[in-house]
Amino acid sequence: MIYFIYVLLILLIAFIPNLNRQNKTRLSILVNNNISKILILLVILFLLLEDYTLGLLLLILYFTILIYKLDSIEGFQTYFN
Repeated sequence: MIYFIYVLLILLIAFIPNLNRQNKTRLSILVNNNISKILILLVILFLLLEDYTLGLLLLILYFTILIYKLDSIEGFQTYFN
């Protein structure tokens, strides 16, 4: 069962760069909130203490989402020009 979760997280990490703009914006909204950042990092810390491999995969997933997030300013630049 744990290997299924590993494979699922690896597939999520691999498919995040291929998401369309709408889904990247949704992920960005989910991760940009300060409370959600704290909760996500607490869950990752807990999983790092329980299962090292699963925690590292979630940490990689979190940073992948942060790298590929869209800033809300980019969507409005063409509107205001």
